[in-house]
Amino acid sequence: MPESENSYADRLQRGRELQAATAGFLPAFAPADADLIPATFDAFLDGLDTLNTAVTDAAADWMDDVVKRTAKVTEIKARALRASSRVKSNAAWKMNLPAVKTAADNLRGYRTPPPKAPEDAPAPKTRLKGDQSYADIKGLTDKLVAALKKVPAYDTGTPADISIAGMMAIATQLDGLNQLVAGQEQALAAFRAPRKAGYDDAAGLKEKMLAVKEAAKSQYGSQSPEFLQIKGIRV
Repeated sequence: MPESENSYADRLQRGRELQAATAGFLPAFAPADADLIPATFDAFLDGLDTLNTAVTDAAADWMDDVVKRTAKVTEIKARALRASSRVKSNAAWKMNLPAVKTAADNLRGYRTPPPKAPEDAPAPKTRLKGDQSYADIKGLTDKLVAALKKVPAYDTGTPADISIAGMMAIATQLDGLNQLVAGQEQALAAFRAPRKAGYDDAAGLKEKMLAVKEAAKSQYGSQSPEFLQIKGIRV
């Protein structure tokens, strides 16, 4: 499971604490690995901060489209009920009611899973289960439209939003949102992958912090004030 955004922020803050401590050491901290020099390590931490911001922004974009898509599905289901009720209200359309009602009930009864952000691994090329569910909603809306098209003169006097054209339009809007969400999922996962590497790979924050402690122990000694100052900083 991916770590929470707070977890990444906390880890970065501990890296900042470690960097600030070593920057104040006298004599100056001089690790064998130049990447651990306070100024260089500080630049590395700035890079992680940039990655955190990129993930946060991408997640916000994804959630914005997810909320819009959820609202669109709610609207589609409400329209489906109204369309079914319109057909039911006209005795002349009694023969068409079973097909319309079945299509509307299938649409209204379909439950989509709650949104789940992509994991820290690269996004899969296949559609996520949640995305497929929303694609199913679009397909069920198309089936309702097909049933409504068989109702004689259904569009005569029909409110625009539950007309055949109106139902087709909202189905198209949902399809567009499905594509937007899928794209945002790919973008979010693409930002999360390098961020996770920056924290956990061999050259990532965890290993750098461990190496800083070892370098300080080597330079100042295991009982030195310098090493004891950073020893307790959680990696």
